[in-house]
Amino acid sequence: MATAAPITLSHHPLTQGQPYVYRYVPVMKTKAGEITALDNLPAAVRDRILPLFHVTETLKPTFVPGLASVWAGRPAGVDGSFNATQSGSTATVVAAIAAMRASGIRALPCWSITDPAPYQQVCASLVDSHGAMVKTNLHSIGLAPAAVSQLGVWPSSTDLIISLGHLAGQDPQSYGGYVAHQLAGQSAVLALFRSVTLVGAAAPKDYSALSYGANVLPRTDWLIWQVARSAVPGRLDYGDFMTGHPDLTEPPGAAMAKATVSVRYTRDNDLLVMKGYATTGPNGQPMRQQYQAHAGVLQGSAGFSGVNSWADAQISLAAGGAPGMGSRAKWSAFSANRHICLVVDRLP
Repeated sequence: MATAAPITLSHHPLTQGQPYVYRYVPVMKTKAGEITALDNLPAAVRDRILPLFHVTETLKPTFVPGLASVWAGRPAGVDGSFNATQSGSTATVVAAIAAMRASGIRALPCWSITDPAPYQQVCASLVDSHGAMVKTNLHSIGLAPAAVSQLGVWPSSTDLIISLGHLAGQDPQSYGGYVAHQLAGQSAVLALFRSVTLVGAAAPKDYSALSYGANVLPRTDWLIWQVARSAVPGRLDYGDFMTGHPDLTEPPGAAMAKATVSVRYTRDNDLLVMKGYATTGPNGQPMRQQYQAHAGVLQGSAGFSGVNSWADAQISLAAGGAPGMGSRAKWSAFSANRHICLVVDRLP
């Protein structure tokens, strides 16, 4: 088991001895679009994020080299529990962490205290001097220190992730107050960890319940964090699943072929979701045509831009009919890049 010496906050890979500022933990998938989003972040934004990658069911051999080309020398969390559950093996996550470290990425193994014991033990055995990330839910915070320590890992070398799950439909004020109350009651426990991050999600998994055209969905997780942060002593960092959903299950190929051409765009307190049509069928429309139309609506909407992001510049080009803008992978990268830039800009 890991027995690395504790890492104090002043030596955290993100702070590097500098005064602490609020940090953003975007929960990402091991997909090419995420790499493109990170590659086009300003340096000041990169310095305030700690991406946490959830390993998808299939990890392409090009992912780690691609990530290393844009993230070497920086930290990143790696949670392989979904992949291990689907495959019945921890081989993929072990290999991914080894490859990331060999490429210069400071990979932090991540697990939940409710994961199967063998998976937790494998992750703990991978902890090095940079520490780990450990997840718990709101009601199991008190169990986290012992759960970490019994694996030979120091809580003071661990970034604690408190997962609120999918929060769509919750009232931010009332639920945020409840979260703040729960966290305040565990303040002594939270102080044992290197950092504490509240992570939630508000975006829908798919577009089935949305109307065609523009839909405005509140960023409930962001609003709840603001309520909880103001009432909790100490530092409470923010994390989310960007514009995605916690469920990592991939739709089958046949479903993707019939999927709508839709986009998600982050604004201060909500998501503007443009639901389009499939590219085939009675209402089918070409993908490039739909993306250009979406870009035009976004460019003319309230809250467009307002922050320095590569994505907004690309969306403006797409609205003008620039070639090469009609792919799902590109728009996934636009969505992630815009979201990260906006969140970091709005952090205290």
